[in-house]
Amino acid sequence: MAKKKGVSKRAQKRANASAVELLEQSIEKQEASRFEEKDDSELFVVETIPNNTSSLSTSKKRKSEHNTSALINVKQGKKNRISEKDERQIKTIMKKHSKEELVSMAAASKQRLTEAKKSKRNPGTAKASFDLWDNSAVENEKQVTMPVISGAMSMAGTAPIQFQQVPKTSLKKNMQLQSNLSKKQLKARNNFEKNAPVSIKVDPAQPGQSYRPDKEQHQDAIGEALSIEIRRNEALEYKRTPIGNGQLSEETMALIVGSSDDESSDEEESDLEDVVIAHQKRTEKLTRTQRNKQKRVKAERVALEERRRKKKLMNQLEQAKKVAKEIKEEEAVKIARRQEINALRVERDSQPVGVNVFEKISELDPINAPSLPVALTDELKNGSLRAIKPKGSLLTDRLESMISRKMANRKSKEKKKVVQGKRRNITLGAKGGEFLLT
Repeated sequence: MAKKKGVSKRAQKRANASAVELLEQSIEKQEASRFEEKDDSELFVVETIPNNTSSLSTSKKRKSEHNTSALINVKQGKKNRISEKDERQIKTIMKKHSKEELVSMAAASKQRLTEAKKSKRNPGTAKASFDLWDNSAVENEKQVTMPVISGAMSMAGTAPIQFQQVPKTSLKKNMQLQSNLSKKQLKARNNFEKNAPVSIKVDPAQPGQSYRPDKEQHQDAIGEALSIEIRRNEALEYKRTPIGNGQLSEETMALIVGSSDDESSDEEESDLEDVVIAHQKRTEKLTRTQRNKQKRVKAERVALEERRRKKKLMNQLEQAKKVAKEIKEEEAVKIARRQEINALRVERDSQPVGVNVFEKISELDPINAPSLPVALTDELKNGSLRAIKPKGSLLTDRLESMISRKMANRKSKEKKKVVQGKRRNITLGAKGGEFLLT
């Protein structure tokens, strides 16, 4: 019978371990026999001469070693201990800088530490840095609350304001402090002022509007006021007239004249006929010849469509030059039109804002435009300023001028349609109104 491999390996391991143990025991016995055979005088030596270096105790030696640095000859205490990393950094600094530089650096760091300690004061122990009883000091000056323009821009050209406490001596008479604006805001304001149109704050009155005008100038002013009123009357008349001048067209009358009963009966008869025809229709089976004929007709139609498509494509290729020429002409017309529009815009922007306010308003909104304040010839008979009746309104004039200069917004005349009453829930199939009036 053959032996198992696992058993032989285990036996070999045990034999090796026992051999190692025997070898160690023999070595120990040999060493012990060497020392046991010798005398004590050979093994130990007694010193009779005292040593000064060894007089210090081990605790003092450790303390001295701990207190002195390995790299720098600096004594260390319990509070300030220097690590090896800090020692290396100190050594590099000492190599780079001279003695005077090191002294100045140490003084600066010491001053910084003292200032840091000063900032950590207990409440109530701080002292004032100025004289509390000196009225001429900046801190003891009288404060004035003033509105200061903020940097943000708002709608209609008016800037929002903020109230700040400002010392009275820093203000000049009739002057307002400027706000601290960023570069972006200053650039935007400069661009706005550069591109802003020329605006006239007060439009001077026409010479014909005075209480003693020239006849020709007075007639010109009356004619302008009359044109505004004529334009208003035309707009009102156009608004009041109904669509189609209140008359129905022939097509609408023809639809209304027809009777509803005849139409309903005709619709019912046509529906019945359709139903009957639908029931009578039957699908008939086609013969082979008929099916072949349908296929031939379909193939001929497809071939005809293909020939037409090719012919159309060839015509398009031939007309490519013509189309390109037309496109160039259209582009030239568009460029000319764009240039004309830009020129009109430049001309419009170059015109001053706030001039001929009433005439411009009458062109935009003739119904709500205010009338031009002009006195009639009968009212100027006396030629006295006391006897003349005042015309127009100063408030309206100023408000319209501000609107034309884009400093205020006009109130919208369009009103929202509001249905009075309580809303009803809409049900499917129900007829009638959706609102229940109260």
